[in-house]
Amino acid sequence: MKRAGAQWMFFSMMAFSAIHRPALARAEEVVAILSSEVAAYREAYEGFQDALGRRVPAALLSREEPEIGPETRVVVAFGGKAALRHYPSRVTVVYCMAPGTKLAPQEFGPSVVEIQMLPRAEVILSKIKEIQPSLKRLAVFWSSKPLESDLRELQRASAKAGIEILSEQLGDPKDLPERLRALYTKIDAVWLTPDPILVTLRNFSILKEFSWSNAIPFYVPIAGLVEQGATASVSADFREIGRTAAMAVKQVLADKRIQGTFYPMQAEVVLHPRMAQWLGLEIVQNPPEERKKGLP
Repeated sequence: MKRAGAQWMFFSMMAFSAIHRPALARAEEVVAILSSEVAAYREAYEGFQDALGRRVPAALLSREEPEIGPETRVVVAFGGKAALRHYPSRVTVVYCMAPGTKLAPQEFGPSVVEIQMLPRAEVILSKIKEIQPSLKRLAVFWSSKPLESDLRELQRASAKAGIEILSEQLGDPKDLPERLRALYTKIDAVWLTPDPILVTLRNFSILKEFSWSNAIPFYVPIAGLVEQGATASVSADFREIGRTAAMAVKQVLADKRIQGTFYPMQAEVVLHPRMAQWLGLEIVQNPPEERKKGLP
């Protein structure tokens, strides 16, 4: 539950407004469960419904107990608190918006499907390389053990991108300033993973100050952080994460046995123009089918 609480802080830090209560959950084939009133969950839920092409009843855990009836085949969990609940073994669990949470398939029965917060590692690195073509050494900060597999994916994708990944796991987030001082002359940029233990106001302020003081780009996994001073974000918007969850649910309803991880297809890049210009970064225009935004 500590991890779920950290995820609530993670999304609340983005300054999203509270959501309206979803429709009361009923025992149906597909049921959605939202961990809290954070608007990010609502956006993902709406994207999920749109892509699925049907109304899906939803329960808000802070207000009601979900009803999982005999007709229910799939539970779609939005957030760590919803993902970590116990569900009947016959139900397939599709969970999203839960950074730092990894569910083992044997815990739940038929299958467990994780929807990643971010696009694939090769997409992330290619987008960062577009922004900073001279990038050779990228420090990646993380803490939560479940994110270790994501770091391995970055390492595998790094050779093709021509980037050396310096994997910096922090046993204690308080060690961040000391670790940054040690890396100062060894890196060209910093990437902060979507780790609920690390994405705090304190750590963000430390990384932002390090970036501005040393002219080292600071890349983040959430667009909202660019407004607060990060150089750029590479992410998937919350509706896209919901749409990806719908893809998985459609396969389950078509009686396909699926398990493992689904990744959002579309990447969103948001730049902080003033900081990018100050750092001398090359801002490359994306092809029309890709999404790229710049702050005023």
